[in-house]
Amino acid sequence: MDNPQQIIQTTETIITDIIGHYGWMFIAAFAVLLFKDVVANVLAGMTFMFGHDFDPDDIVYIGGEKKARIIRQTPTKTVFHLIDTDRKLIVPNTALYNLRIEKVLPGSCEDKTNKGEEQ
Repeated sequence: MDNPQQIIQTTETIITDIIGHYGWMFIAAFAVLLFKDVVANVLAGMTFMFGHDFDPDDIVYIGGEKKARIIRQTPTKTVFHLIDTDRKLIVPNTALYNLRIEKVLPGSCEDKTNKGEEQ
C-alpha cells in the first residue's frame, strides 16, 4: 500500500463502489431538493383549482380589505384583478393559503349590493 499508484486505485475503487451502490440515492435526494418548491406549488395549485371553494370570476376580499376578482387559476399561480386600484396581483399557489381570502356568498346582502353597483 505504500505505492502511490495503489493508493489512487484503491481510492478510485472505493469511490466507484460508493457511487455505484448509493449514487441513485444522491441523485434522487438532489432532485427532490431541487424540485420540491415546484412540486409543492403545483400540488397547492391543483388543490386550489380543483376544489370549488374559489372559481374564476369570483369576487373575493384579500386580507379582508382588498376587493378582487379571480381572473385565472393555473397549476403554479393564481391571478387576481384588484378592483379598487385596477391592478393585477399574481400569487404563487403556495402562498394562497397564507392570504386571508374571503368570498362573498351568493344571495347575501353584500352580494345584492355589489350587483346594484355593477349595473
